Amino acid sequence: MKFVSKLALTAMLALGSTAMVTTPALAQKDKKGASKEDPNALKVSDAFRKAAQPAVDAVQAKNWAAAAPALDALDQVAQNDDEKYYAAYLRSRMNIGKNDMVALNKDLAILIANPRTPPNELVAYKRQYFYMLGDQAMKDKKYPEAIDALLKSREAGNNEFDLSLALANAYAATNRPNESVAEVDRAIKSVKATGQKPPVAWYQFAIPRVYATGNRAETAKWLQQMIQEYPTAKNWRWGVMMLRGSADQAGTRLTNVQRIDLYRLLRATKVLADQNDYVEYAESVNSAGLPWEAVAVLDEGKSNGKVPAGNPDATRIYTSAQGKVKAEGSLAPLLKQSQAAPNGKMAAQTGDAYLASGDFAKAVELYDIALQKGGVTADEVNLHRGMALYSLGRKDDARTAFGQVKGAPAVDLATLWTVALDLPALS
Repeated sequence: MKFVSKLALTAMLALGSTAMVTTPALAQKDKKGASKEDPNALKVSDAFRKAAQPAVDAVQAKNWAAAAPALDALDQVAQNDDEKYYAAYLRSRMNIGKNDMVALNKDLAILIANPRTPPNELVAYKRQYFYMLGDQAMKDKKYPEAIDALLKSREAGNNEFDLSLALANAYAATNRPNESVAEVDRAIKSVKATGQKPPVAWYQFAIPRVYATGNRAETAKWLQQMIQEYPTAKNWRWGVMMLRGSADQAGTRLTNVQRIDLYRLLRATKVLADQNDYVEYAESVNSAGLPWEAVAVLDEGKSNGKVPAGNPDATRIYTSAQGKVKAEGSLAPLLKQSQAAPNGKMAAQTGDAYLASGDFAKAVELYDIALQKGGVTADEVNLHRGMALYSLGRKDDARTAFGQVKGAPAVDLATLWTVALDLPALS
């Protein structure tokens, strides 16, 4: 999400429609020279009043060619704060009309410093002045200065989502990912509050920065938000693969089993991309003692055309896995041994074998035995039990199983599987 500046344009539109709609009143005098206007009206000299009229006429007519020299002449006769305020006000109107952002910001600086600037206008001027200072600092890549100016604009009441996006970029450029992500989140909430959908680019900007902090739980939450808004196969695979390669805040990476579980998620949601995905997935499960799954994965890849018939790695893995499946024989004896075992470890392992072989109902039965007998890692068993239930189409039961996973990083994987339960057809 590269920052595309709308700051100055927004500033001009705001100033042109709010703070400077009514031309400031100049005090009028009666025939004896006494003021007969509101005491708050600007006090100006006759020389200034005379010089102001052609400037006012030119600005109101939007005749910028005539306005510029008239305003230069007006500056020459402006002496007191009232006159300097009025001259700066008129010049700001011209520069708004000309879309001259640099000149306008100089006008705003004068108006902010002038004690005759009305309080309600002063707030608007500060809001837009610092907004545009931040804009220029972003263009100049002076990010700390941009952050300072943009925060001052926010303090003056600027809550535009463009300001949050600018801050997000500035914080990212100064290696402050947490602050950067918080600003994107603020922008997303701001846009959603209007009933609109935030652009996918905002999520794609934030997710790698959450990921970079090592917070897998937050990464999963952000991915969930993005996929709910933009359920495409490309977005889903991108997010799952990012989490698959991540480390947590302590630097711990996913185990081989957990990485396999994410490949299973890609397969279940039909977003395995190419022969590399299929071959690496098959290699992982074959090496983990789950040859049934390796055979099934490669058969699937061949049938859908993503794994070419002559792929040497696929052929090697397939031959190895078939040999192991034949050597393993029937899993039925392991079921009886699991039921008789003093704890649930064998049941959990046998459940994994049934999950890999595609017998999901039998896998659920074994996982139930494992949880009942105990002595197992409950999070891993519940996660795999949820996968089996997912594959059986028992969504409510799968949601319950995933909800029983509590510890990181298994809970992050369970979150993604839960998201998958409600995925629409991925485009």
